[in-house]
Amino acid sequence: MIIVISPLSIISNEINHVNEMFENGMDLFHFRKYGLQDETVLEYLNKVNPIDRMKIVLHSHKHLSHELGINRLHFNTEDRISLHPDLIAIGQQLSTSTHSIDEFNALNQTWTYAFLSPTFKSISKPGYGKLKTVLKDIKFRNNQEMKLIGLGGINYQNMDQVLQNGADGIALMGAIWNQNKPAAYIKACKQKERIWNEIENEQS
Repeated sequence: MIIVISPLSIISNEINHVNEMFENGMDLFHFRKYGLQDETVLEYLNKVNPIDRMKIVLHSHKHLSHELGINRLHFNTEDRISLHPDLIAIGQQLSTSTHSIDEFNALNQTWTYAFLSPTFKSISKPGYGKLKTVLKDIKFRNNQEMKLIGLGGINYQNMDQVLQNGADGIALMGAIWNQNKPAAYIKACKQKERIWNEIENEQS
C-alpha cells in the first residue's frame, strides 16, 4: 500500500497531481489542510475523479465527510485518545498515528491501519527523527489485527527497507511534493512495491 499525504497548503496544480497519482496507482490520499474554509475544501475534493472519492482520507474537515461521500477518517494521537466510541458511524474506516511500536501494539480493532513514525529523518518536518527513528522497532510488532504503515523520510530509494522490516505499506509526503512529476514518482514506487511483493510471494 502506498499512501500520499497532502501538503498543508494548496500548491500549484495540486488537484491535477492528485487525480494523476490515483491513475498511476496511489492507493489512498490523506487530505490534511486544517486552515481552509469549508467552501474551498468542497471545491477541491469535488474535483477528484468520482471513482477515486472513496480513496480519500480526511484528517481535517471531518464534518464534511457525509456531504462528500467519504467514509475514511484519520485521527492523530490526541484525537484518538479523546474519541468516544459513540461518535463512530457504521461503515466508517478509521486510521490513526503512532510514534512508538508499543503505541502501535496497544491499538484495538477500531483502527484499520496506523502510521508508525518517524521511520527515517523527516523530509517535510526539519528535525523530526533526528534523534530517534522507529525503523528497527517494527520487528517488535505483535499487533497483526491492522496494517502498519511507515511514515517519515520515506522515498523511492529507501522504501524497500521499510517493507523488509515488516511494514505493510508506506506513506509519502515530502518526497512526493518535492517532485516536478508526482504521478511519475508514484508509478515508479508502485512498480518497486510490485517487484518486492512478487519476491516475497516466491519466498513464502
